Amino acid sequence: MKVSILQKLIIISTVILVGNGILGYTIYKSKQKLLESEKWVQFTEEVLLKSGEILSNGIDIESSSRGFIITNDSNYLEPLFSAEKLIFDQIATLRNLVKDNPVQLQRIDTLGFYVNKRLGYSLTTVEVRSKQGLDETIALVSNNNGKVYSDGMRNAIHAIQKEENYLLQQRILANKSISESYNKFTTMLFILLSSFTVLLVIASGRNMMNEQAKNKQTIELIHTNKELDFQSHEKEIQIAANKELETFSYSVSHDLRAPLRHISGFIDLLIKNNASQLNETGLRYLNTISDSAQEMGSLIDALLTFSRLSRTEIKRSKCNTNDMIKQAIRIFGSDMAGRNVALIIPDLPDSFGDENLLNQVWANLISNALKYSRNEEKAIIEISGKIEKDFTLFQISDNGVGFDMKYADKLFGVFQRLHKARDFEGVGIGLANVNRIIARHGGTCWANSEEGKGATFSFSLPYK
Repeated sequence: MKVSILQKLIIISTVILVGNGILGYTIYKSKQKLLESEKWVQFTEEVLLKSGEILSNGIDIESSSRGFIITNDSNYLEPLFSAEKLIFDQIATLRNLVKDNPVQLQRIDTLGFYVNKRLGYSLTTVEVRSKQGLDETIALVSNNNGKVYSDGMRNAIHAIQKEENYLLQQRILANKSISESYNKFTTMLFILLSSFTVLLVIASGRNMMNEQAKNKQTIELIHTNKELDFQSHEKEIQIAANKELETFSYSVSHDLRAPLRHISGFIDLLIKNNASQLNETGLRYLNTISDSAQEMGSLIDALLTFSRLSRTEIKRSKCNTNDMIKQAIRIFGSDMAGRNVALIIPDLPDSFGDENLLNQVWANLISNALKYSRNEEKAIIEISGKIEKDFTLFQISDNGVGFDMKYADKLFGVFQRLHKARDFEGVGIGLANVNRIIARHGGTCWANSEEGKGATFSFSLPYK
């Protein structure tokens, strides 16, 4: 199909118009980005200002109580009471400023905790100084709790300020990069439009795309986009459902504790005050109910612990694996007393992760190894570790009762047990906690066993 001169002029005019529109839009977006960057600078400055005010009031609380302790002069207390009125309002304002940042909200919760502790501690020292004198107050403050609370408060504020400064730098760098890209794009677009205008004036319409092929590609693209949108929507639904389930389990477990305490309390009162009115069968029934209530309480506590693992912030650092295992073994010293237990533990590589959470992993695995090998004349527990590529692999083996591998997929589930409760105590959530912690670190758990020949539990952790 031949293109007439009029059609060529229309095409040229359309391309230039669209190009100018794109050029204008690019300039507008560049200006918007600049305004947005300035807004974030102001926002960060306000966060830094508020956090600085909180730190200043925290220092006033500390200095005021210290001055009163030394002098017993109530004039020193005015900054304490003033700061007490302001500091929690300032924390609330700071929380509102960073409400869209979950990590900062957790740090503010930590800050609120230490501020509350520091304030309460200061008020206690003031009261002791007023009523019991300097010697008693010195004895109280010698426990160093005040320093711990103050350091915790300062560390939380420093972490908040560090995060805001980091975000500010990232936004400035991103905006600079976008601005540079916009400048390059507009320059290239101007050159391209000029060249295209010249080419279109002398060119014909022989390079027009085949309309049918274009339509086919458009239809395929629409189908692809719809499929991607569907997959993204399904993933969002799954994530929301998992989060809702975790929240539900935490709330239910938490709300069940109060009525369960009432049941246990009234059973104890009934046994204590009315035992003489009950026969042997009645007392046995009540003791069975009491034992069941305690078992249910243990299950609820375990479920709460499991739920909290999904909310705990991971603070990664280099951890000495040998020290963590020594600490865990000390915890179970009483369990090994009177037993013939051989521990084979060579020098192990360091771990990278949250030390508190990894301590729980080792405590659970060592506890399991000791528990399920206690019927052996000589219990043999071996721990090993090595570095492979980007992961550190650890394993712990025992010569205990083991388990049937066809049930291995149940090992790391909540409240899953492969042995009878009367044979081995526990609520069946220790390995679920291990799996949750390792998964949150980006690792994997697995196990191998043969009934009557012990078990080996392994897990991997990212090396860095």
